[in-house]
Amino acid sequence: MSVVASFYPLAWAAERVGGSLVSVDDLTPPGVEAHDVTLSAGQRADLQTADVVLILGDFGFQPDIERAAQDTSGRVVKVAQELNLLPSIQQGLTYDPHVWLDPVLMGQTVSEVADGLAAADPEHEAAYRKGERRTIDELKALDSTYRSGLAGCAFTTFVVSHEAFGYLAAEYGLHELGIEGLTPQSEPSAERIQMAIQAIQDGTAAPAVFYEQTDEGKRVGESVAGDAGVPALPLGTLEFDPAPQDYLSVMRADLGSLEKGLQCN
Repeated sequence: MSVVASFYPLAWAAERVGGSLVSVDDLTPPGVEAHDVTLSAGQRADLQTADVVLILGDFGFQPDIERAAQDTSGRVVKVAQELNLLPSIQQGLTYDPHVWLDPVLMGQTVSEVADGLAAADPEHEAAYRKGERRTIDELKALDSTYRSGLAGCAFTTFVVSHEAFGYLAAEYGLHELGIEGLTPQSEPSAERIQMAIQAIQDGTAAPAVFYEQTDEGKRVGESVAGDAGVPALPLGTLEFDPAPQDYLSVMRADLGSLEKGLQCN
């Protein structure tokens, strides 16, 4: 069965659930921010003829893909439709899209993907449910590791270049202070930069700046960290394929960065 996923986390979920029963095409190329994707003619054709199309929803995260999905002949699965989403005050976005960075919400996303595959191919539902259970078990183990790793930290507020970790922070009793907005194209204001530096210097936030692993994210993160006199630490946002790593290994690396920066026991 042909499956088109709008970006990496959904492609990962489809591959884990569907295994050899599905052929998955990820519409977000490596190195390209998921927010920025513009479809080629070939990608539009693939999307229109796919058996299943996986998108987060219709709230402006990937507008070109969201519009094109309206014309597909296959089953469109809006995986975040039933999730408890955080509202966005950023122009063009109705909700904060970054649900996949919370292992608990990612588990619910995997279930939505499994429901979509089973509905499109009921003959193999048992196989999809087996893949769903196996993947959710891995995400539950990841969640348990996060809960133990982020317990007893010296700090609970952290400064991050790209404000993508709101769901993760809410899940584990943390608070993110973003230099940029929900999309990495949001140019940081001098006021937000100064607020972040002040929070670090007065001890309100952890003595580190976490940056998204892109050229722009690293530039902003290292610049603010230099001004604040603290280290810059990477956090992967998983908006595109992180090969040779995968979803689970990047999430574990993110936990390591958070434990270091938040000074966790």
